[in-house]
Amino acid sequence: MTGKDTTTVKRIYPAINSFKLLAALFVIMIHTSPLTSVSPEADYVLTRIIARTAVPFFFMVTGFFVLPKALKDTGRGLGYLRRIGLIYLASMSLYFPVNIYAGQFKGAGFGGILKMILTDGTFYHLWYLPALLLGFALVWAGLKYLPLKIVFPAAVLLYLAGLPGDSYYGFLPEGSVLQTIYNGIFHVSSYTRNGLFYAPVFLVLGYVISLQYREEENKGLLRRPSFSLAAAGFGVCSAFLLAEGILLKILNVQRHDSMYLFLVPLMYFLFRLLLDGKGPDPMKRLPGDLPLLIYVLHPMFLILVRGFAGITGLTVFTENSVVHFLAVAAASFAGSWILALLWNMVKPKLKNMFKH
Repeated sequence: MTGKDTTTVKRIYPAINSFKLLAALFVIMIHTSPLTSVSPEADYVLTRIIARTAVPFFFMVTGFFVLPKALKDTGRGLGYLRRIGLIYLASMSLYFPVNIYAGQFKGAGFGGILKMILTDGTFYHLWYLPALLLGFALVWAGLKYLPLKIVFPAAVLLYLAGLPGDSYYGFLPEGSVLQTIYNGIFHVSSYTRNGLFYAPVFLVLGYVISLQYREEENKGLLRRPSFSLAAAGFGVCSAFLLAEGILLKILNVQRHDSMYLFLVPLMYFLFRLLLDGKGPDPMKRLPGDLPLLIYVLHPMFLILVRGFAGITGLTVFTENSVVHFLAVAAASFAGSWILALLWNMVKPKLKNMFKH
């Protein structure tokens, strides 16, 4: 590390770190639907609209912190892809017994299994990792060889192209050429929420904001909005996103509910606000990989909570959605924290072992 390379200077963003934990909580909410016992409508707003900020946020974190370093040092970019690839391989191995038990590979064939590995993820939440691998590779290569003024519009166009395969699917005319094209895409990837249509725009957004915060490289070309303007933009986009999500639900046109038009500008303003957020850093005393571990491991803790409820007869842990969510969230945070601490204890010993 040198003082001249501003991308390697360690700067703490406490609000970003706080939102990492909140985003991990949002992901658990998406998979447990905590308000269904109270109000299915409220649960939809919480888990299918508000909580949909979680994954774009994680992509933007990568775009902000990792992409600038990868563009300056190819080794760092390759190292990041290698790390994510190993995490994906370990995650697939972890959930493989569950896949077998649930019979998820039965009748899939070679093509179906390849599709699961390359785009869908071998478990319902693991799609994020192949999406990150593909999205990062595409954006990294694009920014390496093309100007930002080409890469950014291309990423936006890809996202817009993905909307009819997600929240806007019902607007495709029945039996039309367009519907046939999207149905063909679903043979390769079950959702357009993937590394081609979904991830690039948020990765590029994170990178654009990183340029706005590195004025010596930006040279005044990308001026970041003031905090008050970003707050106003966030408020307006939040209102429009809520209206968009609720209207699409009423119209019953959604094939899935990850991609919204107003999600993109909202994430820009949200990330901008978080970067300037003040306060204590919650990650100061927590393992750095805790949010990632929670993301990867929470379905396993969900299975354990359901198993515990089945063995003990305490059905409140599965029948009451609020209790179910709280149990899964508590188990996921505590379990991931313990595993992270154990890993940090073992890691130096493993390094020393391989040195000799």
